[in-house]
Amino acid sequence: MEGAYKEKYSFVGEWYDNQASLVRRFNVFYYPNDDTIEMYDLKNRKTFLRRVKVNGIALDNFFIGSSLFILGRLVKIVDFACEHTKEKLHKDMEVTFALIKPIPSKITGKIITHFFEHNLKITKMKKARLTGDDVNYLYRSQLSDPTFPFLLEHLTGDLVYGMELVGKDAVALSKQIIGDKDPMKAKPGTIRALYGTDPVKNCVDVSSDAETAIQDVEYFFPSPPFHLSRLRLTATLSNCTLCIVKPHAIREGKLGAVFEAIDEGGFDITALNMFIVENINAAEFYEVYKGIVQEYKGMVEELASGSCIAMEIVAKDKRTNTAVEFRKLVGPSDPEIARLLRPNTMRANLGKTKVQNAIHCSDLAEDGLLEVEYFFKILNL
Repeated sequence: MEGAYKEKYSFVGEWYDNQASLVRRFNVFYYPNDDTIEMYDLKNRKTFLRRVKVNGIALDNFFIGSSLFILGRLVKIVDFACEHTKEKLHKDMEVTFALIKPIPSKITGKIITHFFEHNLKITKMKKARLTGDDVNYLYRSQLSDPTFPFLLEHLTGDLVYGMELVGKDAVALSKQIIGDKDPMKAKPGTIRALYGTDPVKNCVDVSSDAETAIQDVEYFFPSPPFHLSRLRLTATLSNCTLCIVKPHAIREGKLGAVFEAIDEGGFDITALNMFIVENINAAEFYEVYKGIVQEYKGMVEELASGSCIAMEIVAKDKRTNTAVEFRKLVGPSDPEIARLLRPNTMRANLGKTKVQNAIHCSDLAEDGLLEVEYFFKILNL
């Protein structure tokens, strides 16, 4: 028992200290026995944070390139700090990059579910519009391929989803799951065989090897100095509303079903980003419910309990008031009531409790734009 209590994993973490304008490095220790974290300042050679439990952080949050909110600081895991940790976690927590090409949201949802069912976890995701330079970089190994000019034309100026996927042997597994570049040659049951049409319009691409994957992820999800200039978010801020897929629903693999329901319900996803929302921001966002809704505290804790996905939603029919109609698709806040009165709504199908009801959406028409701006302008900064 003593040995189990002492077992720990060690990582090297970096935190950019805005006030001092420098990067601080730490050993970050994770104790699986009680889910606690400890941090040791490498420069000053002293304990920076004594063992403490941090809400929403478990072992599967630790992999090279992951970002963790630890008591108000965004700490990026950059390396393993010992051979024991590397041996135990290296292959189990491998990172790869996937790019979903311009396809209907319904198909995107099916692809997301496909990855989840093969134990590949989405740890970063956003929607972006590719420039020619972006295509040239992300497909740098295919520049001499005869199909590349068609690929360049297909993707330039269009909206795509980029995703960081993490899991056991993620690079090899993701290639196996998507199948041959030519959907006609792809094995039955693979993503490209199911949804692709030709070697260019084949739905999805993944990185060819582990090194390329890390470069692709860093390019698509650039660090703060570049994230407002490269592959920016695509919010239109017009006749829109906000949809948040809550952390519990993402952990439970319901994100793909959300995409399908949005598409079938007559709406487009015009912008999307994955956020880790700090407790203080979650409290600020839900401020309007404080003292009014009994579940306020639980709602704040749920939103801050892990990664969530925020989307800007716009009705396909431009004459429709997006916020009002989307609210109907989402359904009553209590999934039990939704199942009784509105059984075809998203909360009826995907929600569990009033706090873990899968989806947040803007309650009032006039709040739609304000909430989209909060996530896609304020939090993005």
